[in-house]
Amino acid sequence: MSKSPALPSVPPWLEVLRPGQWTKNLTVGAGFFFALADRNQVFSRVEAFWRSVAAALLFCVVSGVVYVFNDLHDAENDRRHPVKRSRPIASGRLSPRSAVCECVCLGAAALCASTALGSGFAAVLASYLALQFFYTFAMKRVPYLDTSCIALGFVLRVCGGVSAAHVSLSPGIVFCSFFAALCIALGKRSGELAESGGSREAAAVHRPVLLRYSPSHLRVAFLLSAGAAFVGYAVWSVLPSTAAKFGTRGMAATVPFVAFGLCRYVFLVVRRGCGSRPERLFFADATLAAALVLWLLSCAAIWMTV
Repeated sequence: MSKSPALPSVPPWLEVLRPGQWTKNLTVGAGFFFALADRNQVFSRVEAFWRSVAAALLFCVVSGVVYVFNDLHDAENDRRHPVKRSRPIASGRLSPRSAVCECVCLGAAALCASTALGSGFAAVLASYLALQFFYTFAMKRVPYLDTSCIALGFVLRVCGGVSAAHVSLSPGIVFCSFFAALCIALGKRSGELAESGGSREAAAVHRPVLLRYSPSHLRVAFLLSAGAAFVGYAVWSVLPSTAAKFGTRGMAATVPFVAFGLCRYVFLVVRRGCGSRPERLFFADATLAAALVLWLLSCAAIWMTV
């Protein structure tokens, strides 16, 4: 069995926060990114940038708190998992009492600090934290509702960044964010089933909800969410309101990169069963990373030529 050893240079109190997962919080900057070229918005770019950075850091702290809480809740199951058993709480390197203290102190500090970015951001951050607790206690055992909660968490990240930076974001991007995140979450479930050899019973030992997923239905839902994300982005890119925002109809030229990236991700999940660790996949697969970089560069090139 493969085992992911603990990182010796990282103390248990930091490792339990899973800093390797914090890349998800880059989505907090989506509002600032699209606002840079939006002709309808007047704002201080420097101030908005630093407010977005602060918002992303607070989401990192809160998401770390959620990971600590989840590890406390799932410690018994984690001890039976070939990889998760090396986590600080499951392995005994961090006591439950210390983990609870860390969870409470960091959570309270993040919520207090969030008020400096405005009541709107503080409300979003608190809603994200409440959603994650609701997920842990109830939704994580309900098929499709568990992945929907994960996707909604990404939408809250985007909305939090928008509120902190005092910019606006079109509903189309929020729609795309939800379905792109849902696609990744469903791909993760599919990958977890693939790692267990397609046996729901074996996979359910470590994630009980997988027992309730039908592999065929899961694949259909995964493909539908990928299609919805693509169609939503393609429609948004050609809307008159989008052209008015950016002063160009050129955003349609970025659609092929989105299509290629989604197709590559679908291929990796369906044909290679690589979806169980999406946070690594986006860095490990050069083709997928290239699609993301090309999309970013194409957006920048279009905005700079206006």
